[in-house]
Amino acid sequence: MIAALVSLLVVVLLGCNEKPDDKLAKVSISIGAKFNKVNTDFFKEYTDEESLTLFQQAIATTVKNEGVVNMASPEYDVQIVDKAGNKYRYHLWLGDKGQNSSLMHVEDTHTIYTISEEFTEKLAALVHS
Repeated sequence: MIAALVSLLVVVLLGCNEKPDDKLAKVSISIGAKFNKVNTDFFKEYTDEESLTLFQQAIATTVKNEGVVNMASPEYDVQIVDKAGNKYRYHLWLGDKGQNSSLMHVEDTHTIYTISEEFTEKLAALVHS
């Protein structure tokens, strides 16, 4: 169950902005601190092949929002590292049950991506486990 949720998170996160050219090596989650920077005090890290593969399979689920972005400070930070050592960093705001979540590339604070209600529930279960 946790592997499926972790994989889902990676896929969701990679759906926005850049995508790794190589297989994933690690996904790390921390409490959000501020815009344009990832808090590296991670409270969750995932490295198992099954979870990382599932993350890659969910990439296409985010939807880019048009218009001006005005968000509160990030709730969570997510860092994804591929096997080549490339890092992909995101801010994540988890919605409540029945709501969408939001995702933002750390280096592009003018663009936000929506995560579906279905994925929100799965991500919340993963982050809060």
